[in-house]
Amino acid sequence: MSNWYKIWVLPLALLFMAFSGPVFAQEVVRLSLDGDGTGQALFESELRVPARGALLILSDEGQSARANLLVALGASFTSSGWAVMTLGLDAPPYEVQQARQYSVDPNFGTGAGGMADKGSEAVMIDVMDDGNLADLESRYIARIQSLLGAAQADLQRRGYDRVVLAAVGQGAVHMARFAGGSGFNGEMVWIAPRFYSGDESALSEALAGMDDLSVLHLYSSRQDPELLSMAPERRMVRLKKAGVGRYQTQAVAMAVRPEVRDARALANRMQAWLKVD
Repeated sequence: MSNWYKIWVLPLALLFMAFSGPVFAQEVVRLSLDGDGTGQALFESELRVPARGALLILSDEGQSARANLLVALGASFTSSGWAVMTLGLDAPPYEVQQARQYSVDPNFGTGAGGMADKGSEAVMIDVMDDGNLADLESRYIARIQSLLGAAQADLQRRGYDRVVLAAVGQGAVHMARFAGGSGFNGEMVWIAPRFYSGDESALSEALAGMDDLSVLHLYSSRQDPELLSMAPERRMVRLKKAGVGRYQTQAVAMAVRPEVRDARALANRMQAWLKVD
């Protein structure tokens, strides 16, 4: 080995590794979806044996499978004996976004976007006049459900009998739909979920009668209740009435939209709950 290499190349490489943080051995997984579609996930196997199971995490809307929060959560779980697969969640078509923002559920009032003013009402009318809106949303939801099904199947093929579902933010309603549609009877974690008012009825319908399902709802203790479509305690009562077997809410001292620095606290809560459950 030349002196030039020892003096410059090797020290610079070590310095880069120190400042860039740990390198995760993530495997890019290609998933076959319904029809001719394909999807992508990131997988990292457990770092301790025996394996406790696998965690399947769906990111918040508009975030990729490499979202910083998901990577940090994954690191906490793999070091504790869990395999982790992460999925990104594309934002819905623009027309669907607008319709959701100004939608009104007759049972729960306005959507997450708040009360619509006259200008926003005009936008809503323009969007709702589009006859393709329902088809756009249906195809968007169907692709996500296909992605979740393919990811779960991949984990089961790898030999993980226990698969825990988790979702961040607006990914929670999609994960709930998947749990209900697939008859999932394990554990599901919602991390700072955000629901539009129109999602509340969908949640009850998707999870109705799921006696064997366990749900952990983690929300920020700093969240302003006035900005929620429904208080976590009220949703808990509603879903238990719908037949969800075990539903628990826990407030966590974290940002309203969790950040990387919140990953350790979230992982600790999740793992403690999974041990008890």
